[in-house]
Amino acid sequence: MTIHVASPAGVALLASMVLVPGISSLDASAQTQPSIRMPENLPPPVGAEMRVEAPDLDAVLADQNVVLLDVREPWELEKFGTRQGYINIPLAELEDRLDELPIDKTILTA
Repeated sequence: MTIHVASPAGVALLASMVLVPGISSLDASAQTQPSIRMPENLPPPVGAEMRVEAPDLDAVLADQNVVLLDVREPWELEKFGTRQGYINIPLAELEDRLDELPIDKTILTA
């Protein structure tokens, strides 16, 4: 899993900072699971300098000024689980729900 970092000033651009694993690849299992709703106006993903690797995740989330935004669909949370204390806003709903995010914290997206 790749986690992306957004500064508080970049909250409005969060949709541009999200990679959804498996979206670009088509396989047989993708046909048997619910679809992932994708906005049509997604910019390219961020570069490596804005990413937090999985081994560093616990240390980063220990900072009280960091919040995890999980942009997966509800069925994905049920199937794969998530972390305690996250905010879940499915990617397709993110633009309409930006007001639910704290503006004074660093936001990681997964």
